[in-house]
Amino acid sequence: MIRKSPRTPIIAIVTMCLTLPACTRDDPSDTAPKLPGDGPTSKYNVIDTRTDQVDLARAKQNVEDTLTKYPQIDCLVGLWAYNGPAILSAVKDAGLHGKVIIVCFDEEVDVLRGIIDGHIEGTIVQQPYEFGYQCVRMLASVARGDRSVIPEDRVMEVPVKVIESAPDASAYLKHLATLQGDFDAAGVAPADADVMPVRLSFISNAAADFWRYAQVGVRHAEREFNAECDFHMPTGDPAAEQRRFVETAIARKLDGLAISPIDSANQIGMINEAAKVMPVFCHDSDAADSDRMCYVGTNNYKAGHEAGKLIKQALPDGGDIMIFVGKLDAQNAIERRQGIIDELNDVPMP
Repeated sequence: MIRKSPRTPIIAIVTMCLTLPACTRDDPSDTAPKLPGDGPTSKYNVIDTRTDQVDLARAKQNVEDTLTKYPQIDCLVGLWAYNGPAILSAVKDAGLHGKVIIVCFDEEVDVLRGIIDGHIEGTIVQQPYEFGYQCVRMLASVARGDRSVIPEDRVMEVPVKVIESAPDASAYLKHLATLQGDFDAAGVAPADADVMPVRLSFISNAAADFWRYAQVGVRHAEREFNAECDFHMPTGDPAAEQRRFVETAIARKLDGLAISPIDSANQIGMINEAAKVMPVFCHDSDAADSDRMCYVGTNNYKAGHEAGKLIKQALPDGGDIMIFVGKLDAQNAIERRQGIIDELNDVPMP
């Protein structure tokens, strides 16, 4: 683990907004509007939150720009799976590995190896296997008329794990290798002559290794619950591709749909359209105001608090922090970011 020696943190004076600005946070200029929570806390200074619009090259460029503009930055935080490897790559290129605190989300192999090498403080892993497995299990039951699998509050929380030590990271790498082996050997679900399989669709919010582990869960559940599930990962414009996948599911009259909304506020109508003809689940990122039947995944606000604890552990005397994410429209990004800021401000979990 990296521990920063005590120093007086550099505090940037920023303008606070009362409401979330409509623009995206990929403007590196001084005139880019700040978000609620950007700026000094009690002793932690969240300088800014930068977005990359799910552009991997831009994700790394954002980090490079930050290291140039803020050479004494203390901590870089990646909220989405690919942000961690992008941060680590840029930090290594700048010769700052082991000198800048890095906190991540998800179980990217490069991130876990970074923890083993002592270059990353820790990562919050979400168990995406369970996203895939539980969505198929529950949707299959609902499609056959059994809604008892739906929790009363319509939320099935998948707990996170905090990986911050080399032994834990090594063990988790072995776990991921086992899952990958299971995926390679899974094939398609065997047909059951007595029961017609339910037909489902599982839609991620991007193409990343994170979602491959969810796909293993989907394949295992297909076999166990006699389902056939299309698995989709957007590779271009995620919002446009998600709409196309949803429209295809509706046209094919599938029995259920699970989606991780990339822009929940602007996708409620799309989710509601699908919910008129089939049960719809959200996973990973919620759209609680929609007609979705259930959310399966992380309590992202709680996960943000866990990331905040890692930051406080590495920087007990405070410091300057930059946050990176694909899009701030996604509910998981909003909640993780707020959880971090609240933890840095010593705001307890509700």
